[in-house]
Amino acid sequence: MERKGFSIIELMVTVVILGVLSAVAVPKLFGLIDKSKASEVSPAAGAYIKLQEAYIHEHHKGGDWQSIGYKSPAGNATGKARTTTFEYDASQSTYNWTAETNFALNSCSKGSKWFINYNFDGNVNHIKFWASSDDITNCSGALTPNFKNLSTTTTAITSPGGTE
Repeated sequence: MERKGFSIIELMVTVVILGVLSAVAVPKLFGLIDKSKASEVSPAAGAYIKLQEAYIHEHHKGGDWQSIGYKSPAGNATGKARTTTFEYDASQSTYNWTAETNFALNSCSKGSKWFINYNFDGNVNHIKFWASSDDITNCSGALTPNFKNLSTTTTAITSPGGTE
């Protein structure tokens, strides 16, 4: 007699293997999804820095988002606007550039901020940018590890650069 199909043992072994694989893969997948959602921050911040540098070189002073020609991924140059993941605030008084999470991303809690401040002493060759987060370990360090590389100084700039 020729046997067709699988035995119950073979099916059970397959189910156990699939269960173990999914138990390992699913948490990793969700972590990668949140990391990809946070990936819009670094290019947006990099664009802001480049436009601010160009504006300072041309006008010998810093400018607000609208003056330098910057629009966030949400499309705003003034006020606040949201993408699915972040709220960008052009009217922020604590930071020159900020992106705030609309919901928790992995261990990064809702409302966490990525920010940039700059310092300009009047010499266009002395522009310093500080890129950081209010939760370096769980947010910028875990989700956007290259965000800190946007900084051109290792000294924290705790107040926004002047705009005129």
